[in-house]
Amino acid sequence: MQELQAELKSAKERWAKEVELSKAEKGAPGYPFPVACTRYVPRPESAAAWDCEELPVRFVVRSAEPGPEAVSVEVPPFFPGELPAEMEKAVEKEWRKQLGKKKGKGELWMVEKTLEWVESHFVDLLRLVPAYVDTYIGCDDLGASMRRYTLVGPAAPEDEDEEEEVDEEEQERRLQEFLAREQARIEAEIEEKFKSDEEKRRAAEAGMFEDGQKVRQLSKKELAELNKSRKERSGHRWRKTGPKAHKPVKDE
Repeated sequence: MQELQAELKSAKERWAKEVELSKAEKGAPGYPFPVACTRYVPRPESAAAWDCEELPVRFVVRSAEPGPEAVSVEVPPFFPGELPAEMEKAVEKEWRKQLGKKKGKGELWMVEKTLEWVESHFVDLLRLVPAYVDTYIGCDDLGASMRRYTLVGPAAPEDEDEEEEVDEEEQERRLQEFLAREQARIEAEIEEKFKSDEEKRRAAEAGMFEDGQKVRQLSKKELAELNKSRKERSGHRWRKTGPKAHKPVKDE
């Protein structure tokens, strides 16, 4: 267990936020197992042409005794069709292969080695089901045209055991609850709008701006200044400097 803890700690220190560690709840059968290490492997430079930002992969250890039967791999159903299952098989096969090799100090469980393998085989894992790989002409990070790759296909199959069974009566109850919430929300919005309109009307009658300032009544002098005639306005110079003085020029 100490060797496993040391390797998991090393992976966490190396990849920081990319790695999440977890274990069974205290008191559960077999505690602390299963122990899991999840890494959200970021897209490496070699996969820059792929529309896939990261590849989440979870390593699960089910017992303290190292061996192929003690480990398994999980990939979430973010990818189309059976691709997640194929990824799990490929990574699990490599992990078990690594466990069978001669190991150095601190490599009893080969966690980091296998995670390195996932990153270096990022594109290979995405290509495991060629039928789901599509291409198009897009742009790179600098805006230059390039051929890009994306994954298309049916959604990954869901685990039937995890599906919630909802009968017609429960569906009807949820529908009625939703309608009641929507009705209450709409009525509250209407009431709020009515209050706001009423406050604006009262403020307008009181001669107030929307920000609360009272409308100021202009004096006769200010009104006269705003309503000058064209003749009065034309009496002002456009330039601040006086007119140039021109001396008469004598004809020679």
